[in-house]
Amino acid sequence: MHADLSEESVPDFLERFLGFEDGVITGISIVLPRGDRARRTIEVEVQAMDRTTPGGNSPNSRLHGWKLVRIAMRGIDEYRLSETRPYPLQVLTDGLKLGFAEGRFVLDLDPGPDAWSPRAVHDAANSWSKQYVVSERCSFEVLDGPFV
Repeated sequence: MHADLSEESVPDFLERFLGFEDGVITGISIVLPRGDRARRTIEVEVQAMDRTTPGGNSPNSRLHGWKLVRIAMRGIDEYRLSETRPYPLQVLTDGLKLGFAEGRFVLDLDPGPDAWSPRAVHDAANSWSKQYVVSERCSFEVLDGPFV
């Protein structure tokens, strides 16, 4: 079951999953029905540490457990998603950023190490991001797997 996010709930969402630092993208699905922008949807599945789940016995998971988080962006205005050899998309080394600007959610899968603003994806001179989605609505669900 998806939980809707709001501008106010985004910081708690990101904190729960430790900013998705070193998360692993295991799937991206894009649905673009013709003539119906409200139903344009991009879902991103990310394996991430969850502060609310205890970890296992391995040294890397003692503090927090891993979950599969499905982030659904609906009412897509624009997106830029690509994977190239110099810019792989799978491991979120710098985590991900989610913000709100001009009445839209901005999901940035490549925010870079510096200070970030949701408006940065449109600043070609200063933007690090090569992977982002801008949408009217955003929701998420947390699953126990499957892990890839």
